[in-house]
Amino acid sequence: MLINDIVWLTFLLLSIGLLLIIGVVRWSVSLHYREKRNERMILKFADYTAVLSFFMEKAYDIIHKDKILIYSLEATKLSDKDFGVYSKEFIRLTMKLMGPTLTSEMLKLHGDLDTFTFYLVEFFNSKYEDDEIRRASVENLMQSDIEVPEALKHESTLSKIPGQP
Repeated sequence: MLINDIVWLTFLLLSIGLLLIIGVVRWSVSLHYREKRNERMILKFADYTAVLSFFMEKAYDIIHKDKILIYSLEATKLSDKDFGVYSKEFIRLTMKLMGPTLTSEMLKLHGDLDTFTFYLVEFFNSKYEDDEIRRASVENLMQSDIEVPEALKHESTLSKIPGQP
């Protein structure tokens, strides 16, 4: 009976030791691959950025065409509430266009969801602020308010009331 207990105890200790060794090896391999992935992301940062820029441009074009273009044409600015709604919609659309695998890679590249969404909102904000259509509409609106036709400058507006001879 004593020999049987010693065999079981030895087997138990060897099993625990083997499990510990396997755990340490798995942790070491995992750490190695994590370091390699981080190194690869740093080396391929320009490629990741180009891919992300493509999807952000595409998402912005969709949001702009469907939601913001009317504001641009009317030379009006979005309210803070609308800007918040459209920026959240932009984030969702960008992530949807990228898909879950690429979104996961971008989250790893940027560190966490907060940092990644901050980056996306900053892109959306800068694109919205640099809206050429809105800028041109505002300039045209300002010029049309300033310019007075030459014919009106010299004539009295009271002398040409409709219905009078």
